[in-house]
Amino acid sequence: MLATAFPCRSLSSLFLRRRVSCSLWNNSAIRTTYSNEFTKNELLRQYNDKQASTYFDQFRYLRHLKDAPTAPLAFGLLGLVPFAAVPMYMYSTGIYSPDLAFTQLAYSASILSFIGGIRWGTLLRESNDWKQYTYSILPSVAAWLALLVPGRWSILWALSSLQGFGFYDVTQPGYPLWFKGLRVLLTAVSSLTLFATLTLSFILPKKEAITKNTQRTM
Repeated sequence: MLATAFPCRSLSSLFLRRRVSCSLWNNSAIRTTYSNEFTKNELLRQYNDKQASTYFDQFRYLRHLKDAPTAPLAFGLLGLVPFAAVPMYMYSTGIYSPDLAFTQLAYSASILSFIGGIRWGTLLRESNDWKQYTYSILPSVAAWLALLVPGRWSILWALSSLQGFGFYDVTQPGYPLWFKGLRVLLTAVSSLTLFATLTLSFILPKKEAITKNTQRTM
């Protein structure tokens, strides 16, 4: 009787092991198909749909910076150098230079265009949404207007555009969480440097602009 019960017990245990291993394999397949980034983004999208986001809610994405790949993190931080160099140099010399301020404005315009290109690229694979494609070209239009707006308003326009598009982008699906954190960081620092340049234009003596284009714009 013991001999006959043993094979049955072995067969049942073997069947159980196969079921367990099969379920584990299926779970790993699910994890492979739907990455953690996708799951987190989807949950956050559902959360944002249910309640309104405030301006300060975007800073919660900063904790995901630890997951950022080295290359985009390094290039993103290096991209802040032209922003920060202008007000730092003017503060160190004690003179506000419209020519330098214009170079910062032109760089801000190029970054705004780059931001729109990122959104356009995410839409190429999956969408024919007119609303989303229209939004993806708006940063380029804002960049163009920043170069047309006269006086100090051009700096204020560039600053507001960076802030506005940055806030909207982090509430949208399709971006990795680390990218949203990086976007928040870069937008905050670049906006502070533009604000510093705007402030220095009021408190420092002004150097005569060299080019006519700079005289009109700044």
